[in-house]
This record gives sequence, structure tokens and C-alpha cells, in this order.
Amino acid sequence: MNHLCPVCNGFTPLQQTCSTCGQALQDAGRLYDFYGSYSPYREIDDAKMDNGYVDRTRHQCVHTGWCSSCQTEQAVFLDEWTPAMLVTDMEKDAYQ
Repeated sequence: MNHLCPVCNGFTPLQQTCSTCGQALQDAGRLYDFYGSYSPYREIDDAKMDNGYVDRTRHQCVHTGWCSSCQTEQAVFLDEWTPAMLVTDMEKDAYQ
């Protein structure tokens, strides 16, 4: 089954607070994109196989959150959506 990240695909912004100071984190992108010069071009599931996290089995996308207030960088685990979840959420928004 296909899964997709709602933040990477622009369906929702990153909404996470800094664990150090409580301010809103800024999305600095997918963690996988920082592994090397060609890492943004790797298949997502391929990058998940050797990154040291269980994000592939849990269907999560790991983003880097940046706190401009306290200069802290944090890993943020986002649950990926299925196509069925996407359709359900879009129908809710359209009819409410």
C-alpha cells in the first residue's frame, strides 16, 4: 500500500513545538535529504532501509525541525497518510 507524507506533499504544515523552549519548529525538510549530496534523489523507501529508524515499518516520514528561538535542531516523526485517508480528509473539508 502506498503512503505519503502530508507535510512533504503540502497537505498540512509542520505543527510541532520545540522540546527545549516550547516555540514552534520550522520545517527544515526531510532528514533523509541531509545524508549526502545525492540523498534527495534516492527513493524514499530506499533511504528508510538504512537510516537507523523504524520509520519504514511504522509508515513515518522523519523531518528536521529547526527552532529559531533557541537554535535547536530536532527530528520530527510524522505519520504518513494512505490514499484512503487523503480522500476522507478532502471530503470532510469540502462538505463542512
